Amino acid sequence: MLQSKSVLDDIAAMRQLDPFNILQLTADFPIQCRTAYEVGEIFALQGLLRKRPINNIVLSGLGGSAIGGDMLRIMMEEYGDIPMIVNRDYSLPGFVGKDTLVICASYSGGTEETLSSYNQARARNAQIVCVTSGGELAERANRDGVPVCTIPGGQPPRTATGYMFFPLLSLLSHLGLFSRSLTKDIEETIKLLSDLNKMYSPEVPTENNPAKQLAIQLDGRIPVIYGSQGYRGVVAVRWKCQFNENAKEHAFANVFPEQNHNEILAWKKCRKQAPRWFLVYLRDPSETSTQPRISRRVEVMKKLAGHTPSYEAWAKGDSFLTKMFSLFFLGDYVSIYAAFLNDIDPTNIDSISKLKVEMKKLKA
Repeated sequence: MLQSKSVLDDIAAMRQLDPFNILQLTADFPIQCRTAYEVGEIFALQGLLRKRPINNIVLSGLGGSAIGGDMLRIMMEEYGDIPMIVNRDYSLPGFVGKDTLVICASYSGGTEETLSSYNQARARNAQIVCVTSGGELAERANRDGVPVCTIPGGQPPRTATGYMFFPLLSLLSHLGLFSRSLTKDIEETIKLLSDLNKMYSPEVPTENNPAKQLAIQLDGRIPVIYGSQGYRGVVAVRWKCQFNENAKEHAFANVFPEQNHNEILAWKKCRKQAPRWFLVYLRDPSETSTQPRISRRVEVMKKLAGHTPSYEAWAKGDSFLTKMFSLFFLGDYVSIYAAFLNDIDPTNIDSISKLKVEMKKLKA
């Protein structure tokens, strides 16, 4: 039976639904980001100098370990001058070779697809760096003399994005792959996350808490999250995955302008097909001046889907990095509050665990 909306103002009830304390892990995220940045600075300064040219970057990871890679890719697109992709597969792309930096990212160190990619990167003589809390990936890297950035373990990968992102941001900075220093951007980001925490935390009542209010608006509905462009598209996928993992419910994501070339047509029959949909637009305050055509596309879409309930989440902060994390953080809180409204433990991953058991049988 679904919880009453009042559960979000009942700290004891939320704690009962949250035995692994994912709310506290989320509240500690600003601290995690600072710790991760410090870990990355130490790792990057341990003599990890470029021994060969780096012509492209491939980050290999899945799930919660890959979203940090998506965010890193967006930073490379904004401030870098070489291509980067995120690989979510057992196999590496054919172009990977000695001038490729392959980043093997697995929070647990046991992701089988990432371990397969690691072996391929070794076979192709690529330049390799690993980021993990331990496991088989760390063992292989230590055995092979591959640099490993070791991060704190013991929590769900989806709550560890700071650990999976900031060390790599530091590494690429020290390798000279960004056009400018990001130190001030990082400081602004951590400061804003701390401020947002004071707005979204469970102690803040619903009447003053934007994250709780949005979770209630979404209760019983199917979130459709649209990123207006660039980093908002990456964050839209993050929101989708957090609703899947935390709230155990379907959600869908897309990005402008691609949405306007296909999915926009589906809204014509929306009333009949999915009356419980709810639109969330992830937006940047500078869109109207810097990306006027994207802004116009969003406004037209809003009119076409005017019969569907919607919400606009606007990025906060000055820097590109800060804006991205401001939207990211709101989605994390909203999805956890949605889990409580669904009367479920947000940390539970029974279906994934069952899949892993079945995959081990295949190996046997």
